[in-house]
Amino acid sequence: MIEKDPNLKGKIKIIGIGAGNTPYEVQAFKSTYDSPFPLFPDKDFSIHNALGDVRTPYFLTVRIKEDGTHEVVLSALGAFKGAQDFLESILSASGLQ
Repeated sequence: MIEKDPNLKGKIKIIGIGAGNTPYEVQAFKSTYDSPFPLFPDKDFSIHNALGDVRTPYFLTVRIKEDGTHEVVLSALGAFKGAQDFLESILSASGLQ
């Protein structure tokens, strides 16, 4: 949805972190669900721990400012109702809407 919208393309990037997952498990997930965004294994939970040992699924939206600094604009635990709901939350929180 993001890449098909000329107003959003290049402005929003999504990555997935496989908390506790090996590279094999991440690849199996990517293949099974045809993930359109990059997924990174986190077998030793180092990324997960850096985020505060949050439960999953957990979503974090970071806005990169013009001066190169960043700010967290959305932090959400739990699933969204669907892709449209997720995108609307990101747009609203980031100010892109």
